[in-house]
Amino acid sequence: MLDMMRDPLGAPFFPVVFQVLLVVTWVLHIHFVTGAIGASTFSIFAYLRRDPNLMRLGRITARLTPNMVGLGIVTGIAPLLFVQVIYDPLWYAANTLTGFWSVTFIFVVMGGYSLAYLFYLKGSQDGRLLWSAVASLILLCFAGWVMHVLQSVSIRPDQWMGWYAPGGVIDTRGIQFHAYDVPRLMFMLPLQGGLSFAATLMFVAWYLRQRADADPGFLHWTAGIGRRIGLGVAPLYGVFGLFWAFTEGPEFGLTMFIAGVALVLSVGLFAFFWSQAKQPVQAGARALGVWALALLVVATTREVIRAVSLNRFDFSVANYPYIIDWGSVLMFGVTSVVGVSVVTYLIMVIYQSGLSADGTVSVRAERFGRVATAMLGAWFGFFVLVGLYSSLFLR
Repeated sequence: MLDMMRDPLGAPFFPVVFQVLLVVTWVLHIHFVTGAIGASTFSIFAYLRRDPNLMRLGRITARLTPNMVGLGIVTGIAPLLFVQVIYDPLWYAANTLTGFWSVTFIFVVMGGYSLAYLFYLKGSQDGRLLWSAVASLILLCFAGWVMHVLQSVSIRPDQWMGWYAPGGVIDTRGIQFHAYDVPRLMFMLPLQGGLSFAATLMFVAWYLRQRADADPGFLHWTAGIGRRIGLGVAPLYGVFGLFWAFTEGPEFGLTMFIAGVALVLSVGLFAFFWSQAKQPVQAGARALGVWALALLVVATTREVIRAVSLNRFDFSVANYPYIIDWGSVLMFGVTSVVGVSVVTYLIMVIYQSGLSADGTVSVRAERFGRVATAMLGAWFGFFVLVGLYSSLFLR
């Protein structure tokens, strides 16, 4: 069944390459998604407490929340693309079985982002419209729940027919939540949210320390808050990782593997945050790097679980059919170069303008920006010409 559901044309390049790209791009996506959860939660806490320092930091995190949601949406396109290329039977079957929520997910994310932006724009100065921040957090967590269910459903093809036609009666509503695992959800969403936010706070303090008007005392306090959040969440990360290992692990024979990964990550992250007591501000960039490495381990673990679950049915990415399509590869490669160039320019502008008093950037950044923008314009023009050629001459 899984072989029949594959794209008959196969992948346009070596499938293992898409598998690696899936793992790597998921790291960026999940950092921004969980970071938004952590930032939103802290904002709400800060405005409820009404402490001046917390309120000041709460304004920063209120602004950070919609930014991270937006980045989570954009960076989520890449892993979704790679899932659709090499795991198309799983993705489309899971979306069919949970069809109502798959469609609703789009509007849930739109609502979560809009409410987070509303709070930042209209309520973050004095805490008005706090209800919008709370509603945004609820919607974003629900969106995470839907994605969790889709992932869990996708790796259990032996149960698809039972879910599609329970008792022999076809159910096309797509409203049932199947195969969820609460410990896994806690590990992946709120706890990773706390750790993503902890690393981000330390990074923010490290970045802002370079400004001429920096407040060293406030930045040290901010980095210390991030460090303490990391110290508090890291042990829970391990505990719920063990719960996940003993609830979902036995089904795939991976109990000890998941448990080992969870313990190593928990102990390693706790040791890192513990070691940064004296100079948490200077450790900001390092904290983000350590957390990215931890997320890479989690991403690899997810892929191992998926591979093992599908090997039971002789479905393997290594055996996925492919026909190398150099035209597609070239377009993908050039699009990636153009996209990375534009994003790099934006990062340079944000980084440099945030440090200067008048918001200026270097001449080198401006030159690079002109090149990146020209590349983007040329690439848009190329796609327009391809569309016109296809419409007028390839009938």
